[in-house]
Amino acid sequence: MFYPVSLPRALAAAAAAIALILLFSGTAASSSCQIPKEPIKWSAAIESGGKPLKAGERFALQLTARIEEGWHLYSTHQVEGGPIPTRIALPADQPFEMAGTIESSEPETAFDPNFNLMTEFYENEASFAVPVRVTAVAAPGKAEVRVNVSFQTCNDEVCLPPRTVRLTVPLELSVGK
Repeated sequence: MFYPVSLPRALAAAAAAIALILLFSGTAASSSCQIPKEPIKWSAAIESGGKPLKAGERFALQLTARIEEGWHLYSTHQVEGGPIPTRIALPADQPFEMAGTIESSEPETAFDPNFNLMTEFYENEASFAVPVRVTAVAAPGKAEVRVNVSFQTCNDEVCLPPRTVRLTVPLELSVGK
């Protein structure tokens, strides 16, 4: 016996099949040009020679940004209307404070099509030396220096939303000045 298929049911089945084909072909195509979740990997270290630090003592907190190929990190100096500059800050609720001006590796300067102006940026890697002082309220023992880095990253076609990473480095504090 022959049972005719109704036209609406046949159209619905065809539409579902086409939707599945488009879904899977779109997934395959987009997976080859995905934007990395974190094109910049940050690390932090202390240049103290491994010795315990005392109240009032200064040290350098070394930050390194490893930047994926094709991406760039903006420097700490930018013109108005441009990208969000990189900002480095020590949270106030710790026994450490900024002790001077942050030094960085030399950025490149070039026209940025994302902003239609000249910008300062880093490619591949950037280094920042953050001068830090141990405050008078520091208690002896194990401690962690915390730093917040806010930044924006772009490639030649797209900019990711600005983000903040929080880094910590363990160290030892001793008694005395």
